[in-house]
Amino acid sequence: MSHAPQATTSAPGDMKTIEICWQASMSASCLHAAEGLCRRRTVVDQAFAEALTEPTAQLAAAIKALELPAARFWRHVTALCAGIDNNQQLAEIALRKTIGMGDRAKAAIPRVALAITELENAGRAAAPKLLEELALRGEPLKMQWDARGRGLLRRVAQITDERLMVERTEVVLVHPTFGGGGAAHLPYNTVRIEALLANANDALPEMVRLGWYIAQLNLNLPMFSEQVPADRLPHVAALAMLPPVLTAAEHVELARCDADTLQSALDAWDVRVPQDLDMTATLLDWWDTFTDSRPAWSTALVALDRMIG
Repeated sequence: MSHAPQATTSAPGDMKTIEICWQASMSASCLHAAEGLCRRRTVVDQAFAEALTEPTAQLAAAIKALELPAARFWRHVTALCAGIDNNQQLAEIALRKTIGMGDRAKAAIPRVALAITELENAGRAAAPKLLEELALRGEPLKMQWDARGRGLLRRVAQITDERLMVERTEVVLVHPTFGGGGAAHLPYNTVRIEALLANANDALPEMVRLGWYIAQLNLNLPMFSEQVPADRLPHVAALAMLPPVLTAAEHVELARCDADTLQSALDAWDVRVPQDLDMTATLLDWWDTFTDSRPAWSTALVALDRMIG
């Protein structure tokens, strides 16, 4: 098994209850690291990354040879892996979600499954006690979330749309290969986050990063996103929730919502932006317009999508 037992916490109170199921995953740790290595992210744990270099190259070669849309494949496989132990099944579902289950996908299943297995084997050899370590590493984040996460998300709901708040989500803890990172998996209502023992940046606590991931999850509901192209939605959602989450974080005295902090979040939280666009200024302009006129959140998303091209 590649997963540690789940723990569940709930946020009681006057907003709808948000149930958080925490899980540590070897498979997700390995695929998270592999996806980051393919994007040439800066590595913090050199030993773990080096152990995964060859199997990562094998999986990347399979993706290229099979002409898979890489970004879409990575989104699905990194979201699914924590809940599927059988790599044949994982490869089949990820490929079906990526390109549909035609002849090309069926033929690709064995190669992709083998590459994932080799990746996991390398991860286990490099970090045989990874699950136990993740369980310990996750405790500070859980404690911080239980103490202040409810207030953060309550404020996000108040300043955006109450329907954006999910009732339940899984938080998958992964090995901190890059010294901070993760993703919101909107179609699966899950997030993954590197389990850091301490904040990488005290001005941007990891609990705020987690709140940012969770706040994105309901943006795939048709009422919010039916006018945003599906392949663009993860990127638009990540950008859209930065200003409200930082505004909420300022309300609960965890962070500030200003140009410097927003730029730091774009850099530290691995948000990819076009080089020819001042994303900080764009987001602040968009957020100011929203707070002044309070359009429907679906309208605001479409506007942001157009602004970022």
